[in-house]
Amino acid sequence: MSDQGRRIEFGGDGPYLFQVLSDPPEATLLEDHEVCLFRFNQLYLPVSLSACASLADALTQMSQSDMGPEREGMIPLEFDLSEMLELPLLTGVAGTSFQHGDMVYLDVFFGEAEGRLCFSVPAAAVVGQILSQVAE
Repeated sequence: MSDQGRRIEFGGDGPYLFQVLSDPPEATLLEDHEVCLFRFNQLYLPVSLSACASLADALTQMSQSDMGPEREGMIPLEFDLSEMLELPLLTGVAGTSFQHGDMVYLDVFFGEAEGRLCFSVPAAAVVGQILSQVAE
């Protein structure tokens, strides 16, 4: 993984474990780029419009889990949310989401790289609501 001018590029396939994004995001639809851009403080998460419906579905079809989001072999990632940083384009989702306590997590793809996004329950609800509207 490298930080090229405030944009993260993944060097390998992961899987990467993201820190919990707890604040509900703001979102902007960039139709010319076919992207829904989420902003969590200064962290930007671009989501391909083609992935919005499946991501919204994954967030609404949540399962309860006795285990947290960590699994063996994951590469933990933490960012300073007060500094502007853009993640790679989220291109797909792998399955459903899981709730463990006050956290929601799901597996996603950034091209070939796999990651596990973690949200607070309120942040996940906002993301799911926005994505549902975009997918219509």
